[in-house]
Amino acid sequence: MNDPRPAVFDCNVYLQAMLSSRGAAHACWRKALAGEVVLYVTPFILAEIRRLPDHRSLRRFRSFTHERVERFVDEVIDIATLLPDPPSAFVYPRDPDDARYVDVAISTAALLVVSNDNDLLDLMNDANSDGKALRVTYPTFRVVTPPEFLKGFDSSPATSSP
Repeated sequence: MNDPRPAVFDCNVYLQAMLSSRGAAHACWRKALAGEVVLYVTPFILAEIRRLPDHRSLRRFRSFTHERVERFVDEVIDIATLLPDPPSAFVYPRDPDDARYVDVAISTAALLVVSNDNDLLDLMNDANSDGKALRVTYPTFRVVTPPEFLKGFDSSPATSSP
């Protein structure tokens, strides 16, 4: 078995994993549950997850309750590495909350955020000066979508014959 991959999941990945057992976000969650991912969370990330049922656009999902989210948070806490919120290492005026996920990825040396958030994904675009500066300082830093993250599990090392 390969070493677990360190990662920070954005709140939208947790949301999509809770809302549907189909799709890439849920598959990422299953990888974490299976121990194939070293998942890092902080009080800030947990608080964002806990606030999800309060979003107006999510009220249409009647089964998406605070109780359900709290049970999910308990699972997250059981499998993830819970760390204190790290000091700010990255400033992102476009979306200061997104900078908090980057800070966790930097502080843990995971240097990987899994997200469907366009503001975070845009950090990989050379036209985004904040992202470009971030990647100069941390050349291996990446933001990837759940399907991109899962591709890293598809490749297995070639076995050699004696």
